Amino acid sequence: MKPEEHATRLIEEYCIESPKDLVVEEIAAAENLFIKETPLKNFLGMINYKEGYGLITISSDIKETGQRKFTITHEMGHYFIERNRPERLRGCKAEDLSSFKSVLRNEENANIFAAELLMHRPWFNDFIVKREINFELLKETANYFNVSLSAAAFRYVNIGKYPTAVIYSKNGVVKWSAFHDYFPFKFIPKGYKVRKDSAAYDFFAGKTMQTCFDLIPAKVWFAEDLKCRATTYLYEQNVAMPNYNAVLTLLWESEFV
Repeated sequence: MKPEEHATRLIEEYCIESPKDLVVEEIAAAENLFIKETPLKNFLGMINYKEGYGLITISSDIKETGQRKFTITHEMGHYFIERNRPERLRGCKAEDLSSFKSVLRNEENANIFAAELLMHRPWFNDFIVKREINFELLKETANYFNVSLSAAAFRYVNIGKYPTAVIYSKNGVVKWSAFHDYFPFKFIPKGYKVRKDSAAYDFFAGKTMQTCFDLIPAKVWFAEDLKCRATTYLYEQNVAMPNYNAVLTLLWESEFV
């Protein structure tokens, strides 16, 4: 069964009709998954389970409600997807939950499960229908579903109506990126340094970063993508994440090509 199917099964089994009806702690309890918070040195979340029950431990250092909710749901994903496997203990670091294109298949699957449970496709599509893409929409989406902005952005990239890309940069270098199926470019190497022509650069340079969207040459982000031409422009909008010294960048196509 795919991660999305595990999440959909729970939504249907517990007759959840909207995000307002979704309480992940109640689902976890009904499935014999117990939750506790405690200081964790190296992880945001852990799960330890046996046949038919388990313990989810989340870091007491998590302050954001959306991140706490996503961490619990991520660990639930490990349980439902992997419970028939011999490994019974798993710890998840911050990058496992924030990188939606992890090379670790089990972490990616847990994120897919969490995204589907928290932002079920029909609910998500109903919320974004007939609305223009920008960070204002994604902020409203994050608030409505009570998830992090990066989770909302990644969900839009995967199932939204408009071809977009989302890039997470930390300390001035790209940590991960994700692309809509119909976005024209799909190659930004991990470790790619944020360029001066991007507003994101100003944040890392200690300057005031522009937060409204603007036109930039596509080469600013896709200099190493062979399909990218010097005459192609994209819309770019950025949101600073000062607690992580990071910037979340949203790109979408413009009429200037």
